[in-house]
This record gives sequence, C-alpha cells and structure tokens, in this order.
Amino acid sequence: MPPVSLDIPNTSISVNIVEVGVDKNDAMEIPNSFWEAGWYRYGPAPGSESGNAVIAGHVDSQTEVLPFAQLRAVVPGTVITVGLADGRALRYEVTEVRNVPKATLNGSEVFRRDGPAQLKIITCGGKWLPEKGDYEDNVVLTALPL
Repeated sequence: MPPVSLDIPNTSISVNIVEVGVDKNDAMEIPNSFWEAGWYRYGPAPGSESGNAVIAGHVDSQTEVLPFAQLRAVVPGTVITVGLADGRALRYEVTEVRNVPKATLNGSEVFRRDGPAQLKIITCGGKWLPEKGDYEDNVVLTALPL
C-alpha cells in the first residue's frame, strides 16, 4: 500500500508523499513540488516485512528553507507517522540521523530490498558546493517500525 503522508513531531515536516522513480541521471526522483516528499516506488513500501522504504524531499529552494531542513535535528527516539492510502497510520521510531557524504553514500544499502524492515528518510545537507550546484552530503534518517 503506497504511503501518502509523513509527519515528524517537533518539526514542520508534515507533508504529502507522492510516488517517484528514477530520473535521467539514474538517481531517485524528487517531487517537483518543494512541499511534497517522494516515496521510491520500485522499493519496499512502508509496512513491508523486509527492506528499506525510502522517502526523500528537498531541503531548500533558491528562495526559502523548506521543512526537510529540520530533518538533521530529529533526535533518536522520535516517533514518526506515515499515513497509507488505505487510511492506516504506521509508526516508526527514529534510531539514527547522520550526514553521509554523497560521494560515499551506499545506494545498495539505502535501497536494500531484504533484511529488516526500516524507513529511510533522506534530504541534502552539509556544505553547499556552488561549483557543483549541489550539497556535499545527504542527511539520512533511519527509523524502525513499532
């Protein structure tokens, strides 16, 4: 069942989720709307028995800081709610939030389809690199189902 919403308490991260795939650079698509998050539809969905459900959103635009800028400040133990299209609400407990250099981000691990069920929420972070037009890092939040 696809996810349709994401709520993280003590932040302004309360967004709709849309299904996304792969962009022309073979990276996960991010929704065109800066006020939505994308769920990687080719991987496990939240609530799956195994693998990582991956959700991502933009950290900012050229004119404003967006809700996902607060992702790096989420503390372990925080309970996240993911709403599903059938009306169910799934709860996950945050176990870790860390910056990972984009150059070393292990896509095979992030988009893992086997092993324990987890939720991975990703945005950009670290230093802005003007010469690349991108951030140096990704902020990766990991949460386990309750």
